[in-house]
Amino acid sequence: MKRNDWHAFKKRSESLFREVKVDYKNTWGFQEQPNTCWNKGLPLPEIQQLQKHFGFTFPDDYCKMLQVLNGFDTPAISVDPEGVREPVYRRRCYRYPDDLESTTRLIQEANEFKQYAEEALRDSGFQDDEIEGFVPLYGHRVLAVLKDKNKSPVLSIWGNDIIVYGNNLFEYWCNEFHIPHETGNRI
Repeated sequence: MKRNDWHAFKKRSESLFREVKVDYKNTWGFQEQPNTCWNKGLPLPEIQQLQKHFGFTFPDDYCKMLQVLNGFDTPAISVDPEGVREPVYRRRCYRYPDDLESTTRLIQEANEFKQYAEEALRDSGFQDDEIEGFVPLYGHRVLAVLKDKNKSPVLSIWGNDIIVYGNNLFEYWCNEFHIPHETGNRI
């Protein structure tokens, strides 16, 4: 699958989600449920409103992605294999503008530990890139919005434990859901 072919990505990932099975016996934490689908994308005026809300222009990749897909239609499920607690259902793949309020904490955490995010980016080869802000994507993964809108690295943020989880948005999503893709240039 070619980089930034969001229509092909949507089709391929939804095909995989149709076949997914929740592991109730061996897996802790959130899992996607069978038949999960992507919500339809946003029109350009709504994307522009989101950019105003966040206070910066999104990377080109993210604008293209948002025009095709925007979070999941089904919440993820977290099961307890020991059977002590009931399953928990929560949206882990954020949908905008609906999740603006619920993602505020993750943005605050990312900004609080911004120096570690910058260090993780430098260690991964992103040189002299200034972070303008963060956009939560999925769980504790965020898009690091840089001044260079041709770059779209994704970070995993857990307090000051920050790593680059994808060198670009498309690579990140393919890796998150184990979808083969052409990697192309790293940065």
